[in-house]
Amino acid sequence: MADEQSFSAAVKAELSPPVPDQPCCRRMELGGLVRAIGRVELHGGGRVALSLSTDSAPVSRKVIRLLRAVSHVEYKVLVMRRRKLRKNLVYRIYIPPQPGVGELLQIAGFIDERGNLTEWAEPLELANDHCRRAYLRGTFLGSGWIASPEKQHHLELSTTATEAADALGQMLFSYGIAARLAARRDALILYVKEADQIIRFLGVIGAHQALLRYEEVRVLKEMKNRVNRQVNAEMANVAKQADAAARQVEAIERLRAAGALSGLPAPLRELAALRLAYPDASLKELGELCRPPVSKSGAAHRMRQLMALSDSLM
Repeated sequence: MADEQSFSAAVKAELSPPVPDQPCCRRMELGGLVRAIGRVELHGGGRVALSLSTDSAPVSRKVIRLLRAVSHVEYKVLVMRRRKLRKNLVYRIYIPPQPGVGELLQIAGFIDERGNLTEWAEPLELANDHCRRAYLRGTFLGSGWIASPEKQHHLELSTTATEAADALGQMLFSYGIAARLAARRDALILYVKEADQIIRFLGVIGAHQALLRYEEVRVLKEMKNRVNRQVNAEMANVAKQADAAARQVEAIERLRAAGALSGLPAPLRELAALRLAYPDASLKELGELCRPPVSKSGAAHRMRQLMALSDSLM
């Protein structure tokens, strides 16, 4: 995947060239695309046209390949520039009124069994696993977006009808992907923020190169975060140890200034001298320097006695 292109664009570039082998999957992938980027145009007298618009050249080529594989409709391809963003091209595939338009609207769920326009009429093919995958792939190609895994974990699919959004959510849930729903302007957004589920989605739609890339980035991020946590914990321990050692040195200096060290038992005098000689050493290291050596808990017990004696002088 080229660095200069977004992760989402790279996923779509991976998915765009292949056309499914099975005719039913070709229909459902095209149905997902029509649903995602299609706009129905009523011309009167029962005549209906269809236009599909995308700013992705690979996706526009995929639409054309699928149209040729699924239908024999005539179409026109128009390339335009956006008025607000002059750098962005829009590829519009216009299908004028003709008999084949009804079939395209049916596989996209725009027409019910009686031939009436509706918000959502589920195509029979979606009962099959491979067709559901194809439909989700077409939907992503048309209206999907995935953030770069280096930045955040976020996947979106958009649609305009509540029933269609519910159907998409159920399709995703059948693969263990629990998408949330949000309204944004004139669209309904199904979104996922869990890395495991985004990776699962990439597998469902057949974006295997993107899946491997996502996994690689996620593993590296988790390793980096784990190392950072360990470093932070170690730094916190070092800071805590240094603070404790500084307080111990201060307490022992107080005892020495009061002339109280000389009257202490030999084990306490030894540990006090070692702490002043090695202010950065841990209690375990001080215990190993004692003669005979003592355990960390033994050195800690002696240090607590020194601290208590110092406190009694305050």
